Parts: sequence; structure tokens; C-alpha cells
Amino acid sequence: MTLVNPRSWILDAKKEGFAIGGFNANNFEQLQAIVRAAELENAPVIVQISHRALLYLGNGNEITGLQYFADMAKRAADNADAPIALHLDHGTELEATQAIALGFSSVMFDGEKHSFEENIAISKKIADLAHKMDVCMEAEIGAVPKPDGAALNEADLVLTDPDDALEFVQKTGVDMLAIALGSVHGMQTKENDLDLVRLEEIRSKVDLPLVLHGSSGVTNQAILAAIKMGLSKINIATQLNKAFTLGVRKALEEKNTLVDPRKYLGQGIDAQIEVVRERIRFLGSSGKA
Repeated sequence: MTLVNPRSWILDAKKEGFAIGGFNANNFEQLQAIVRAAELENAPVIVQISHRALLYLGNGNEITGLQYFADMAKRAADNADAPIALHLDHGTELEATQAIALGFSSVMFDGEKHSFEENIAISKKIADLAHKMDVCMEAEIGAVPKPDGAALNEADLVLTDPDDALEFVQKTGVDMLAIALGSVHGMQTKENDLDLVRLEEIRSKVDLPLVLHGSSGVTNQAILAAIKMGLSKINIATQLNKAFTLGVRKALEEKNTLVDPRKYLGQGIDAQIEVVRERIRFLGSSGKA
């Protein structure tokens, strides 16, 4: 198969009450794990790469990182027995534009550092371009913090205002809207709840599919409740990194003379496959290919 625009999947998920997983990858091994899990579960998946992962792949150059990952993902999708979408996660305006040109089937513009008005203007510009190229477009209102191990600054947690969300979707034409409900990027344990009252109010004003970032730190109970209320795309990153790393660490601890990367990275791949499969089933997208 070729890379697929995930818009129809997201709309089906919204209509039927399940969610599509947006699974982040930092390297080829994690990409392999996501695609293999999709095949085993007969599920559509969105493979995602973030700004910082692009810098890692491109040795400090995000455009080079985009080129590398686009090539890898296209080859993986061409050989996959499941539908695969390729999504830019938390991209800049330049990255989103370049991703569209390189064949990404979905992009997200992160306007957190811009004013509300600037976020609207840039998001509309990218959405117009994306739609001309049959690419799905996601944007964000509110802020999901990225503390990177530091103590969480409550000032960084800017929950989405329902009226702002309504104005934003009316003026931009985006396909999906990421909203802030209390989740935090990078958490390794599931302990956060979500502001479901806020979600209900946003849903009453906005009919677009809604997206949750930072799900790795949110309780399963809260995620399931939010899916029933209209969250249709759930982003998953830290859970995957944790599983992959534990798999590699286990391999090296079991045989400390290992020097062949294929042997310990292979165990990382296997460990991540199981987590992706579990999340696909949890979100209700297994068998939806």
C-alpha cells in the first residue's frame, strides 16, 4: 500500500466511537514496530515524527530528518499489509510545508509560540495547501506541557477555551483539532485525569474530530471516557519509548557481551510491537483496516 490520508479513518472513528492511534517513532526500528503491529491487528495506524526526532534523524537539520523519515515511511507503507498514514507531529510552519512537499499524508502545525491570531493565520495557510495536496491537517489550541523531567510549571498548562476552539476551527478549515485537557507530554506513569467537563463543552461547540496529546500519562479510564465523548485520535509516544528501551536493556542485561545491534534492537522492536498492539486494541481500532 501507499501512504494514506487518515481523514476518513478519523471521521469513521468519531462516528463509531473509537479512536485511531498516532504512534511516534524516533528511528527505523520504532517505525518497523508500529507497522508490524498494525499488520498483526489489521488496523490503520498513523506513524508520527516530532520536531525533536527530526533533528535527531537529520543530525541537527530538521529538513534532512524529514527527507530521511519520508523515504523510510514510504517504503514501509509500500510493503505493509495494513493502511499507514505518515504524520508530522508538532511541526513548525516550514516543517509542515516541507512535509507536504515530501509526501507526508498528514501534518500538524504547533502554534503554541504564536499569538492566537497568528496561529489562526498560519494554520489556515497550511490547511489550504494541505487540502490542495490531499493531506490531512491538524492544529492545536491550548498547551500540553513538555517539562522534560523538570517540575511541572502550572503556568505552562493552558487548557483549551471552548469559545477559542470554535473560532479557530471556523477560521482555519483544519481537519482535526488537538485540545488541552490536562495531559502532559513525556510522563512515564498513568496518573493524570482529564477535564471531561471542558471536553463536553468543546464538543458541544466543535464538530471536528478532536485529538489528545500526552496520553501516556493519562489513566486508561479517562481516555476511554474521552473517546466516548469525541476524542478520535490519541497520540502515544512515551509508552513506546519506554517499552523499546526496556526491551533493549533486558537483552543487554541477559547477555552483557552483546555487540551486534541487530540482536538487542530486535528485542526492543519486539517489546514495542506488543505495546502498540495493546494500544490498538484498547482504542478500539483493531480490525478496522
